[in-house]
Amino acid sequence: MVSSTDCPVCGVAASQACTRCKMVRYCDREHQKQHWPQHKRSCRPISEEQDAQLGRYLMVTQDIAAGQTVFVEEPLVVGPKWYHSDADKEAPIVACVGCSTPCRLGKHQCRRCRWPVCSSGCEHEALECSVLSLGSAAPAPRTDARSLNDHFRGDALLVLKCLLLQRQSPAKWTALLEMQSHEEERRGTELHDEAEKRVVNYLQQRFLGRLKKTKPNLLPDCGPELLHRLCGIIETNFMVIELPTGVELSGLFRQACMMEHACQPNCDFQFDAITQQIAVRAGCDLQKGDHLRISYTNILWGTQLRQHHLRLTKHFSCRCSRCLDPTEYGTYISALACLGDVNQTCGGTHLPVDPLDENTQWKCDTCPMVVDGAYVAELQTHMTEQVESLMAGCPSANQIELLLARLSQILHPNHFHTFNLKHTLIQLYGNEAGLELGSLSSDQLERKLRLCDELYNVCRRLDPYSIKLAIYVTVILIEIAHTLEEQARRAPEEEVSALLALAQARLKEAEVVLQREQDSVAGKKLNDKLQKEIFECEKQILTLSYNQKRDVGQK
Repeated sequence: MVSSTDCPVCGVAASQACTRCKMVRYCDREHQKQHWPQHKRSCRPISEEQDAQLGRYLMVTQDIAAGQTVFVEEPLVVGPKWYHSDADKEAPIVACVGCSTPCRLGKHQCRRCRWPVCSSGCEHEALECSVLSLGSAAPAPRTDARSLNDHFRGDALLVLKCLLLQRQSPAKWTALLEMQSHEEERRGTELHDEAEKRVVNYLQQRFLGRLKKTKPNLLPDCGPELLHRLCGIIETNFMVIELPTGVELSGLFRQACMMEHACQPNCDFQFDAITQQIAVRAGCDLQKGDHLRISYTNILWGTQLRQHHLRLTKHFSCRCSRCLDPTEYGTYISALACLGDVNQTCGGTHLPVDPLDENTQWKCDTCPMVVDGAYVAELQTHMTEQVESLMAGCPSANQIELLLARLSQILHPNHFHTFNLKHTLIQLYGNEAGLELGSLSSDQLERKLRLCDELYNVCRRLDPYSIKLAIYVTVILIEIAHTLEEQARRAPEEEVSALLALAQARLKEAEVVLQREQDSVAGKKLNDKLQKEIFECEKQILTLSYNQKRDVGQK
């Protein structure tokens, strides 16, 4: 057997390592070229590592520049999204079971299994179709969307796609079953009970029970225990994939799913809808030995909420540097205003004593006041209800200002609830009827700039390379540019050029930031707006330059 230090072509001791992955050695350049067709599929500058705390993870074996593709991988399974919100359950548009194109429920159905397809000619995988065809008759096309979504359950279809691998691809099936499922931790939880009702019982009663009777040897193992295991594997490992059409899918990848979680990620990924391959990219300059990290949760949530989400859905607690820091890199995005005597405001900030303990006490950093975690949790729940209730509609700037004024008595100015309200507010000032930029006072323009700067600084501390917050940062930069352009319109002649140059610089910065989101629906839409803004700003600068030269010539 050829060892890792021997040339794979001739088997002699070799010293020249592959410059990309460092994992294979060659005796000379000729043998390296000769072996490349076999080696290129596994040539990746990463290694799979494992330890007791992290489990399996990926480590880079060489320095990698920001934006460089680290590796490309084919999926084990790609299918419908796993978690469905109430809005998803009532949506009339779903992903075609054949090609994932958006399609309207009740318009076109597969001729055999009757599941939703984008057109009468679109077909999907034969074995999958044959199992789905065992189900009961589809509801009438005019049935309400919620009932249709309940009949065609995408999350259950994702589990079925996994189950069918044991027949379609034994190698992928083996790789899938090697993934962590947290079966013991899931038992008795809300997620386990929900999976029992929505997925396991649904598949057993509608398809698999009948399959056992008609084709008992097709899927030797399709019992409830295995289905729950697959649900656990999906919950723990699935990656969210957003197609350019706006359709959201879930994907399972053998290596990409090993990327560990961090609340400040260092890489991102793109999905090719045609090949279904995932491309993992360095979000910043990576040094040899760095772990590849993505975020499994919303990095604009506070630590307590992120930890709760990770424990509930991924069955672990994060111990990254942000989670261990009560101030969360100085953003205070979870912090509260001092909750001491209402008649004696100390101006301090309440922070968790132990950020990783959901029951921890919260202590003021200025006075001796300490409050229980249960009280803080109740307070946070109340605040969340207020914010969500307001944001569920189309709030006016005045409504947001009123809620911000109330919350400012309890929350730190950078708290994630106030962050979201302020991010909405900066977009209303300058666009809401009656609050157009031209009608805002100078003080209002200055306040808008201050709000933008506060939001921008929070984003930069939490996500310095805009790996997750590119959309948020781009919106902030566009609003800064708008405000600077309006200030330039009102400024003395000698200040106009400098203000427009600042606006242009912000827009150019936004153009760089938004490159990460070029393939997303929101990113494409925002980029169209950004390009128009850049054009208008440059037109103003050229017009100013022309007028200045003309004035000089006339003198």
